[in-house]
Amino acid sequence: MMENTESYRLPITNSELIKDLIPHREPIIMVDTLLTCNSARVVAQLKVLEDSIFVEKGWLSETGLLEHMAQTVALHAGYEALTKKSKPMEGYIGAIKEMTIARCPEIGEVITTEAEILYEALAMTQVQITSRIDKLQIATATMTTVMRGKEN
Repeated sequence: MMENTESYRLPITNSELIKDLIPHREPIIMVDTLLTCNSARVVAQLKVLEDSIFVEKGWLSETGLLEHMAQTVALHAGYEALTKKSKPMEGYIGAIKEMTIARCPEIGEVITTEAEILYEALAMTQVQITSRIDKLQIATATMTTVMRGKEN
């Protein structure tokens, strides 16, 4: 895994490389592109497909949108681990506040999600997340994630 970091040039669209960066596996993978990533922010995308377990009646559910947002943050952690030549760790959502969903995406639409790192300490990261379809903002949240097994 991740022996040839040269393959991980941004943007990353290869699903196998994406899987190297996050602990999630099918059918729960909710990111398909990593556009940009640095210590302060990450931008990822997902094209909503009909066979997603989170699609209901032609729309991605709120749960699916939330999972996409969380996996965008996971991509940040995975890519940062890659730059430090370490393995991505499992994490989970510790808290969500101020979440708004204006609308859910339809099948075929591409969600672009940006997470700005607000605060990082020990195993916790707080981010401000914004999801868009084209230029239309569809969801925002402030989320705190916790990495399992991260050294303090």
